[in-house]
Amino acid sequence: MSLSDRLRDISSLVLLIGLIGSVRVGVAQSIGDALPLAVPGFAVAPGVTALSRLHRDDLPEGIALPGLPPDADVYPSLGAGIGGDSAPGAGQAASVVGQIQPAVRLDDAALGLVMYAGADLTRYGHDGAADSNDISAGAGMEIPLGPETLTLGAARVATQDSALGLTQSGGSAPFGVVVDAVRLAVRRPVGAFDVTARIAATQAGLSVIGEAVPPGFRARTSLTTGATIETADDAVLRWLVTGHVDVVRYRDAVAGAGFADGDDLALIAGVETEPAAVTRVRLLAGVVRQAFAAGTVRDVTSPVVSAGLGWTPDGLVSLELDVTRDAGLATTLGTPGTAVNTARLAIAEAYARNLLFTFDLAARSGVVANRTATEIDATAAAHLQLSRSLTIAPSLLVARRHDLPGSAPREARVMLRLIWSR
Repeated sequence: MSLSDRLRDISSLVLLIGLIGSVRVGVAQSIGDALPLAVPGFAVAPGVTALSRLHRDDLPEGIALPGLPPDADVYPSLGAGIGGDSAPGAGQAASVVGQIQPAVRLDDAALGLVMYAGADLTRYGHDGAADSNDISAGAGMEIPLGPETLTLGAARVATQDSALGLTQSGGSAPFGVVVDAVRLAVRRPVGAFDVTARIAATQAGLSVIGEAVPPGFRARTSLTTGATIETADDAVLRWLVTGHVDVVRYRDAVAGAGFADGDDLALIAGVETEPAAVTRVRLLAGVVRQAFAAGTVRDVTSPVVSAGLGWTPDGLVSLELDVTRDAGLATTLGTPGTAVNTARLAIAEAYARNLLFTFDLAARSGVVANRTATEIDATAAAHLQLSRSLTIAPSLLVARRHDLPGSAPREARVMLRLIWSR
């Protein structure tokens, strides 16, 4: 099983509200990816989708359950897949893969409430050590308060991980990771600007699975406070300035493993187009100053940048390109004082209203076990909607890795999934 990046970033450089998607095994995920819907405060859509490939009659209807408010609908889904993996882990032989993915979400339009719970149960025929039970749950609300908007969110994700940044002490995959997170943000228009203040708290606990070497720490707690000032959203180009302060504390950190309590201050500025534009551009740049406990890791100032290009010429074609250099204590579970670089290209094209093709190319690099580890993966997939409730989704993942402990240097994974939704 590709356990190399189940949980890429605990906090994104910029919180995004995403489109409905599905958790994908073996592809880097943020906590938003593990909550694959627009849960306020969290969701980051994995990949890209065409905007209007489905007609209203093709969309899930939802279920109105007795006792729920009239504006509340429940949307259950169940995915089942079978396929093969050429290298589930370092030194492991090829194996048949089976997968069950139940999920349910509740939407209450009147309250602005979204709740979600889902699981990804994966089994390998050749080596049961790669089996996993990944569970995620979250809830969020967007509450209008006159001119202000209050966003609340809470989530728990339990998964396995050997991602960039989890094995710096020389450990190997897999680790069990349980993440609890809460978000609070207030957005208010002030003249020609929108001002957003936010606070987030996250705790990640690690445990050893099987014969993995113990990790360099057992738990990590972070608290982030920040604010963003941007020009109002009716402008074609939106200028913004954002800053945040992070406080991170480790429990049971191993001496010499490179993990240390610390604080950082980030200041980022840039420009982006409004989200509905046919051509979308984002360019953010700034610096992060990281300070650590005396006698542990040296203080460091790191440049950061996030650039993106999006293009949606019509409702059946979409393209997204993103390049990011991220640093800071709350952005990853990486070695303190180092940066993680990512690049991603996602393309979607719908040749018919019920047939969607997607391609996703992603590359990541970061410091793992005092060496620069890299990973490049390409995923090609199709979604054929057989009826309002049934979708068939074949996919192919090809990955190459360098100095990434616990993961095979090369991996190919083919899956065929059938998805029922209501």
